[in-house]
Amino acid sequence: MKAGKLRNELYYLWSVYRWPLLAGLLGVVLILFFAMKAVTAKEPVLRVMLIDCHADAAPEQMEEDFLSAAGLADGRQGADFVTDLLFEDAAGGNYAMTSLSRFLTDVGSKKLDVCGMPEESFLKYDDSETWLDLSELLDADTLSALEDSLVVKDDRVIGIKADALPVLRAYGCYENAYPGGILGVVYNTPHRDVAGKYLLYAAGLQE
Repeated sequence: MKAGKLRNELYYLWSVYRWPLLAGLLGVVLILFFAMKAVTAKEPVLRVMLIDCHADAAPEQMEEDFLSAAGLADGRQGADFVTDLLFEDAAGGNYAMTSLSRFLTDVGSKKLDVCGMPEESFLKYDDSETWLDLSELLDADTLSALEDSLVVKDDRVIGIKADALPVLRAYGCYENAYPGGILGVVYNTPHRDVAGKYLLYAAGLQE
């Protein structure tokens, strides 16, 4: 086929079928984009929310530290750390309400595993049995090692005081909170085993 004739046919196709061709090309690009995203997406293994934490470390650093310590840093798993929510230290009531809405939404949709917050707020949410009894998650030796730092209510171990967790102390999390922060596991955690690993990691008791 002569070059001039080929150019004419291509021009004709472009003139008549320009929009269908562009739509088809866009469809192919989108398919490739979502296929690559699906292939490279990390499996979520843990979601941690530290409210009123004021940590010195970025959430990405917390994720990297935990995944590495837990032997999950192979690039296929991911952990989500949320540290920018405030209940008690919000400058305005609107942000506190936004933070509360985020917390309740994540609990209700079974997205949240581990959560820390100031003691007063933590105990308040146990009235609706938000927190898992940690005796169902941690063995007797671990509970014994943490005995002086456990928060017990109605014979249930609902949390661990943050000042007894060296990882949170290293991040400066809850160091200025009074009377202190508490870390617990949400009752409907979707990643029960990894949540337990995180508590051991935070407490410096990881095997």
